[in-house]
Amino acid sequence: MSMEDQCAPFLAKLKADPYASVVPDRRPEVKYHAGIWLAKLAVGYRTWGGARGGEIYGRTADGWGLLYRVESGMQLEDLPWRKEQDGEPVEG
Repeated sequence: MSMEDQCAPFLAKLKADPYASVVPDRRPEVKYHAGIWLAKLAVGYRTWGGARGGEIYGRTADGWGLLYRVESGMQLEDLPWRKEQDGEPVEG
């Protein structure tokens, strides 16, 4: 099952805080963060097998928008925010 499919049931629980992390293997699955770095730490936290995995959402004018998706076990050097250029995510 993809990370998007695992996180989909929790999207309705998102509140009005600036950032949220959805981590299916964590309880509670949804946590809210005042800063992006705390959300990145929540999904990118290193475990023995790599990153915890999950999704990071940010508030937009239209509601919540997906900022990052991290697969469970991803190595820290492969985290999507490490591949950014000029503060913008790199597609792909």
